[in-house]
Amino acid sequence: MQIPPLMPNVQNGKIDLTKPKPKAADGKPEVKDEYVKSEVQPKITYDKPGRADENTIKRLMEESEKAYQHLRQLVEELLKRQGLTFRELEKAEIDEAARLEARAMLEEGGILSPEKVSDRIVEFAKAISGGDRSKIEMLRGAIIEGFKAAEAVLGGLPEISKKTYELVMQKLDAWMEDRM
Repeated sequence: MQIPPLMPNVQNGKIDLTKPKPKAADGKPEVKDEYVKSEVQPKITYDKPGRADENTIKRLMEESEKAYQHLRQLVEELLKRQGLTFRELEKAEIDEAARLEARAMLEEGGILSPEKVSDRIVEFAKAISGGDRSKIEMLRGAIIEGFKAAEAVLGGLPEISKKTYELVMQKLDAWMEDRM
């Protein structure tokens, strides 16, 4: 195919040195796509999917505070029964009433059971990620670090914490596979 030479096009006293428009077989100018600048400015940013679920975060914080206060009250009452204060905690002996209440909190269905605590941890992870599963590995890493920190403070994790950890990891896996 030969490129036609630039030929001056004179119209209304003006010289146009643009390339002549190709013509279709019927002699009419060939129609081609043409860029037309839009008056509407394109959106440069995007809405991030999965904003933090503030209501769930608030509810989980309230539940956590309630569980903490319940446990604190249990210890406080135990100390009072023995005529002790928090400063004298190391002198306290756990009586049967405190032992039974603590056991109920830790057993299946209790507010501090591995099932309930793992539910709250995963719900919190979902809430702060806005349900964005692309953040699961980052959340998993933060949770692992939290358990490691607890292990360092305690000099090892009790069996109940190990069970909670296992359940959290299972629930994160299920969430990743969209089974939750």
